[in-house]
Amino acid sequence: MECSRPGAAAAALWATQKLLPLERGGELARGLEKGREAALQFYRAIKDGDAFDAAFQPELDILCFMPRGGSLAEISAQSRRIFEAAARQGLHLAVAELPARFWPRFGRESGRETVTSLRSVLMKPEHLAWMPEVLSRLARAART
Repeated sequence: MECSRPGAAAAALWATQKLLPLERGGELARGLEKGREAALQFYRAIKDGDAFDAAFQPELDILCFMPRGGSLAEISAQSRRIFEAAARQGLHLAVAELPARFWPRFGRESGRETVTSLRSVLMKPEHLAWMPEVLSRLARAART
């Protein structure tokens, strides 16, 4: 269901819950847990490394991060280059304009309130097992 018609989102939610009921420890819950664990592993790798900064610890399966750099303009340009290099390696990230205040070390640079950062959504249970490859491809993309 593409959810492009009125009521489609409600129908999609109903159908999903029929197939994957909201049960503690159920199939849907286990899949969500794996996605969150993948995001947490990704976050820890970012925090322990020296190439990227994470905006905040993920609460669910979405991680926002950016390359380390000197200025917000430099970081924004690096984010776009890494995004393109990662895509060429089959690692599909997203770019997001986020408030610079998410990274307290910058304070507020004159004329710039946002920074282009990278975003990864680890919503598939398979992402947990794939995390070493994700990190490897990201490192290669950052070096190019």
